[in-house]
Order: sequence, then structure tokens, then C-alpha cells
Amino acid sequence: MKIGVNARLLTRPFTGIGQYTRNLLAEVARQDAETQYVLVVPEEISPQLAREFPKNVEIKMLKEKYFPGAGMRKTWWEQIQVPEFFLKQKIDIAFFTYPSNPWTKDWYKKGLKTVVTVHDCIPWMNKNYRKGLLSKLYHAQTRKAVAKADLVFTVSGSSKEDIEKVCKVAPAKIEVVYNDVSPVYKVESHPAFVTEVLCRFSLRKGKYFLYVGGYDERKNVNFLVEEFLKFSEEHRGMPLVLAGGKLFKDKLYKSFDKLENLGNIVKTGFLSEEELACLYQNCLAFVNLSKYEGFNLTILEATNSGAAMILSDIPVQREVAEDSAKFVKNDVVGAMEEMLNEKKREEWREKALKLARKYSWKKYAQMVKNMLHSL
Repeated sequence: MKIGVNARLLTRPFTGIGQYTRNLLAEVARQDAETQYVLVVPEEISPQLAREFPKNVEIKMLKEKYFPGAGMRKTWWEQIQVPEFFLKQKIDIAFFTYPSNPWTKDWYKKGLKTVVTVHDCIPWMNKNYRKGLLSKLYHAQTRKAVAKADLVFTVSGSSKEDIEKVCKVAPAKIEVVYNDVSPVYKVESHPAFVTEVLCRFSLRKGKYFLYVGGYDERKNVNFLVEEFLKFSEEHRGMPLVLAGGKLFKDKLYKSFDKLENLGNIVKTGFLSEEELACLYQNCLAFVNLSKYEGFNLTILEATNSGAAMILSDIPVQREVAEDSAKFVKNDVVGAMEEMLNEKKREEWREKALKLARKYSWKKYAQMVKNMLHSL
């Protein structure tokens, strides 16, 4: 059997979908050595990343056709170039790792099985993620196309419920396959590396709160900073570290630009996975107050790193973190103060490490392999 994969986000391996494509597909291919996997990308990926895949994976670069607008180049690549490439490759199953499966009915008459992963319904549920007429048309078409696929993967029960409502997909066609994290988060950082990273940002072990994630408005980082500054009035020697940065220059990310010249705030910029793992392992607590997520991979990064967690009380974070986090609606300052109690903090750390054992790429890859072979 031959499976073609739209692996576009391998070019951004630090993103959630990039990590999903990288870790899940590599493990599925390892478990399914007799099947050939053809991963198509619009530009070259690093040789180091390419070496993570087994021999039955072929990574093909298919350059985007030039159009004046980046959106048009992306859409043409997804809807014209990739489907034509899959047909030439004579694949049996077309796997789209994010909502990009063909819009036209003709594709579904060709006898190829089509699989798509929908990580969340954010662009369809929140109009702020649809910028301008072309963006609105694009997301309207991707939403309709999801229902045409033979099989839909998603990453949480909460997302499955949203897909049923928003995309009008029958529940029997949707399979929940959770995420796991890269192996780097599962091993302890070398002491010398810890010292270097903490010194670089003037941090002390166990003496800072940590946020890792995006900076668009749903991530609620402004609220996190407001609450932290209240906490800082009584605890001035305990900084908040904001890792990462904004990916796009639009109004959804304007909150990041406001986070300048604030006392006790450390902005790191984008970091490697090794650097992030180090910060997770040595923080007082990880804090994420997001208003909506499809899964929120940072929870598992923190969990595998043994970090105590303060999370917003939303359904998907309850689903993913279970009882291993301090959930808050309004009293963020109180939760931060609780983390100053060493006994309480260690209880949360132990729960986090126990939860980490539940999630496994090997387990989820086995599920995906079985479902692909059953089509």
C-alpha cells in the first residue's frame, strides 16, 4: 500500500501541527514498514529532521507555483498541485494532516480514500481568524470539504463535538487520536545546559512562572499578565517568563506588542525544544489561561517535564490534564500563591508526571495504522 501525506507543516516543526506530523507519521511508518509513505512539502526541510523518518518514508519537495499573494500560492498548492501529485504517485490513501483535502466532488470519484485531521474548529467558529473575502471563502470551502473525507481524525473529544456541529460530520466518521510530545521533553536536561539557559535569562531554578504558547487573542496572555502583576505586588522576586513570539503581523497578535517595559516579565523569543524543556523542568509552575483550544500541546510538554500547572477551566484542558492541574476561572493570584507552598507544588508535580505516562505516540500510531488499513 502507498499513502500520500500533505506534510506542509513539517517546514514549521515547532508548531502544533508540525509536531503532530513529525512525531505521529514517523512512528506510524516505523510500525507499518511494509507500507510506503510519501510526504510532500513545499520547501526543503532540514536533513536532521528528515533523518527522523524510517526508510519507508520518502519526503518529496513540491514547490509552490508563483502567484502574487501568499494565500493564493498556498491554496493552489493544496488544491491543485498536491492532488495532482498524489494521482501521479498512484497512492491508495491521501492523508491531509490539517484541513486541506480537496474541495471538488471529482476527487472523491477517483477511488482514493481520503483522510483529514482537524485539530480544532477555531477558524470556522471565530470570525476574527477569517481575514478578508479570500480568507472567508477559503475557510468556508475547507469546512465543507471535511465532511467529504472518508475518515476524520481529531485530537480531543472536545474537538470531535465541535466538528460534528460545525462541519456536519457523522460521529462514526470521526476518530479521536490524542497527541503526545517529542522525546526531548521526557528526559532531564543536562545540569550544565540548565545553568547556561537560566543564566542567559537571569532566572533562578524554581523561582519563575512560565508561559509557553501563542500570542493571539484567544490565548488570553493579557489577562495572564494582568493577574501576574497583581501577584508581583507582594512577590517582586518571582518573574513571569513568556516564551515564544508572534507568528503573524495582524491584529490578532497585537497583545504581544503591549508586553513591553513591564516589570518582572521576561520575554525569551522563540526557543529550541531543548531550551523549552529546560525552562519547563525548572519553573515554579506553568501557567496557561487560554480561552479555547483543540488540544493544547503545551500541557503535555509541561506534564512530561514534571511542571506544576495552573490552567484555565475550559472543557478541553479538563479533558487533557484531568486532575493534574490547578484549574482557575478568576482567582489566578490565589493559584500562584498556592504554588509557593512546596508541599502543594510537589503534589501537583507528582500528578503531572503520573499523567504523562497516559499519553504515547506508539499507542496512537498503532491506532492510526489500524484505521488506515481498515479503509
